[in-house]
Amino acid sequence: MSARPDTMPDRWEPSDRIVSSCRIPDWSKRIPALDGLRGIAILMVLMRHSIFVMKTHSRILLPILAAGKLTWSGVDLFFVLSGFLIGGILLDAKHSPRYFKTFYLRRVFRIFPLYYLVVGLFLFSRLPFRILPGTIGEHVPVSIPWIAYLTLTQNFWIAGLPGAMEATWSLCIEEQFYLVIPLVIRNLTRRQLVATLVAVVASVPALRVLMHYYYPHGDYFCYVLTPCRADVLCLGVLAAVLVRTPAGWRLLLSRRMWLRGGLLLLFAGVVYMTWAGYGAFRPPMTTFGLSCIAFFYTLVLLAVVSTNRETVRDVLCNRWLTKLGTLAYCLYLVHVPLIHAGRWAFATALRKSDNAAWFLGGMLGIAASLIVASFSWTYFEKPLLKIGHKYQY
Repeated sequence: MSARPDTMPDRWEPSDRIVSSCRIPDWSKRIPALDGLRGIAILMVLMRHSIFVMKTHSRILLPILAAGKLTWSGVDLFFVLSGFLIGGILLDAKHSPRYFKTFYLRRVFRIFPLYYLVVGLFLFSRLPFRILPGTIGEHVPVSIPWIAYLTLTQNFWIAGLPGAMEATWSLCIEEQFYLVIPLVIRNLTRRQLVATLVAVVASVPALRVLMHYYYPHGDYFCYVLTPCRADVLCLGVLAAVLVRTPAGWRLLLSRRMWLRGGLLLLFAGVVYMTWAGYGAFRPPMTTFGLSCIAFFYTLVLLAVVSTNRETVRDVLCNRWLTKLGTLAYCLYLVHVPLIHAGRWAFATALRKSDNAAWFLGGMLGIAASLIVASFSWTYFEKPLLKIGHKYQY
């Protein structure tokens, strides 16, 4: 999960004049609408873990819960945004003598302090001797080596990942991708880069098919291992290349009807997968369904950055939505353990673990997550970002 708000330092103002002249915008400036997209992504994830995994036999609730079946794919929207923003930063700084140093130092200041703080608190509560009451997570000893959390490789241990830290698998994928993509962008020409990215996008579905058929837990591997999810990140980087190429930008602006047609077609596929009840680990999803979702979110991203419709920008630049996007990183890290804690509290208070305790605990966990994330952004993350941005390309 990422597409973090440090990736665009200034404000980007799209205009009809730029669109009509086909002049490429200044992509080094902040794109407020993408904060809104990031807000939608984290909202989907929050709704997934707080509402749409509820188990019920209610005839009223069942269709409502079924409609949110694919809210877990908010993570895929994060992946596309990360590929687009991080790939764009690297493309713009490709020839900088401080290319690697600045990129990795900024990543370190943005990612590691908050991550290690959250993980440290989690591991502290799982010490061999109990200091804190077991109110966070699933109250079980850590089944994954601690070194995996320290090296961001716990996605390789997904079968044993505790509920409190289950969301960190996607962070692992992004960080592993960041170890590779700077080298690729730095050392390849634009044509070679596009060919490489297209080859990855085309080959990953075949890899997922092989994983499904030849490994007992292949469908889980397809969902959480970086080689099996590299296509969605590479699509984001391809989008970043496209909008920085004069011919690509002109094509994008002159073929908006094609873009909308593709969006409608892929949206129909998403609706069908929702109607069919495809889960994240179901074979139709882990093989080709993930590709459909990846292309859908990529076209959504391209439609947003190329639109000249004020209504679209107004919706995505809504103050509350962009605020959610700003807080997304901390929200993503803390919402699962705080939702677990909220449910534990309500189940204990109500003396039973029913749907009311489950739902109310989820809402309490989200409220607590918003408070923690707001505090973290103001007093912890933002000051660290300023330090990171002292390093210039």
